[in-house]
Amino acid sequence: MKSAKKNIFVVDDEADILEILKINLAEAGFIVHTFSSGETAMSALKKIIPDLIILDVMMSGMDGYDFCKTVRGIPDFHAVPIIFLSAKSEEFDKVLGLELGGDDFITKPFGIKELISRIKAVLRRAEKQLRAAEHEALRFKGVELHPDKYIVTVDGEEAKLTKTEFEILHLFMRYRGKIFTRDNIIDSIRGNDVYVVDRTIDVHVMNLRKKLGPYGESIKTFSGVGYGIKE
Repeated sequence: MKSAKKNIFVVDDEADILEILKINLAEAGFIVHTFSSGETAMSALKKIIPDLIILDVMMSGMDGYDFCKTVRGIPDFHAVPIIFLSAKSEEFDKVLGLELGGDDFITKPFGIKELISRIKAVLRRAEKQLRAAEHEALRFKGVELHPDKYIVTVDGEEAKLTKTEFEILHLFMRYRGKIFTRDNIIDSIRGNDVYVVDRTIDVHVMNLRKKLGPYGESIKTFSGVGYGIKE
């Protein structure tokens, strides 16, 4: 199954750092979103959940530590990997960053090759944790999805979904808050013994909304972008 490109948020108040990382991470195959402050990045999190965040510590306004602490306090974001990238190099600073929920701490100046290697290592760990949780039941409002049994219930009553509808709902519920393009959806569920093409995604989503009853409206359409579950 082809993997969708990973979205990376880079939050740093140094324009040169943002430009260097945007160019190099894009060349490494990532989709890069850059932000010059914690506040602007926090606003962007309302629209998309990134696969990883690279975060400076010393920024005016909301600094990196405050940003990390805030993100870790929001359920939809608690598992998003965070790598601190900072000129602070004291042991205390690194320990604080990790204790607040950071997954790695890299000091400036840094080597691009090492940074990319550590990004990939953190993403591999995050994916391993997600795979371990793949068999756990997922819950959203009155909807429960049981991956092992291929069962979805709505307010305790089983909903009869096709395999394709089940896989799309599983994707949306596992990554609540994330927006998926039609291509993202196809890439993510292809290979699970389902047949889906771009022109049928809208139909599958429409059917899902109907079968989820009062909770169907939580599957949102983002014009020109795609679909996802939002509160």
